[in-house]
Amino acid sequence: MDHICKLAPINLSDSTALDTLVEHRRVFNLKNCELNIFETFHQCSDVVLSYDGLVISSMMRGRKVLSLDGEDGFVFLPGESVILPGGISMKVDFPEADLKHPVQCATLALDWDMVNKNLAFLNEHYPNTEYPFEWKLNFTRYHFSNNRELASSINKLISISMEENMAKDALADLSLKFLLLRIIQTQNMESIQERSSKQDHRFMPAIQYVHDHLTEKISVDILAKQACMSKPSFFQAFKERFHMSPLDYVIRQRIELAKKIMADSTITTTEACYMSGFNSPNFFIKLFKRLEGITPKMYREAH
Repeated sequence: MDHICKLAPINLSDSTALDTLVEHRRVFNLKNCELNIFETFHQCSDVVLSYDGLVISSMMRGRKVLSLDGEDGFVFLPGESVILPGGISMKVDFPEADLKHPVQCATLALDWDMVNKNLAFLNEHYPNTEYPFEWKLNFTRYHFSNNRELASSINKLISISMEENMAKDALADLSLKFLLLRIIQTQNMESIQERSSKQDHRFMPAIQYVHDHLTEKISVDILAKQACMSKPSFFQAFKERFHMSPLDYVIRQRIELAKKIMADSTITTTEACYMSGFNSPNFFIKLFKRLEGITPKMYREAH
């Protein structure tokens, strides 16, 4: 996964002309979601917040301590997000906020009917062929770091919400599909990486070989030899550990490399295909769409 990416803070308020210094709120309403920008300007604790629908909250500036339903609190920092189902109360502490260093957070409240319809659309038209084999939100993994793609999706929806544009509801609905998919992919990738960090040491040479030779031809035979295992034993053990085949893992890593390469606008999609280890542009497009839910061209336009 890419390194942690922070959202850009927004200058909205004059601290000398506020009706409250605790969670001062600016609201931007859309048809299927509500964007709230919260700012806090002095230290305080035990501030309780709750919402209806799906809540997606991302830190933009400062830090706060968040706790849910009696759980131990955790520090919530820029570059991180949380998702919560409706009706859950959050208790928030602001240990460092002041007039010169306000805490700022963007919170999206999404209509659940719209969320369920979008997830059903993704599962019907772009089914997930990898573990957990379904596009669904994971509320046991509600606190996670933003990668580049997720941060870009959140920033785009914030920008649309603040526009004076008659078509912004339509633009927001399209962006919400992107955002939901990015959140699920981020959660799934963190789950894979967590399992990877706990993996048996016998897989380490094979994993390292993949990253060292990613653009070269890689076979299961070569990876099995790196792990000092027979091909059938390695294939079965790898799939049980990572919930994907060794070659599916290679493909996923090449797609991640292609996404980084395509960040350079001077490089064509076809060039990115070959530079990331694929031999066929059509095959590359097919795999990219299967894993990302969109084509390479759509991905580039969105970023």
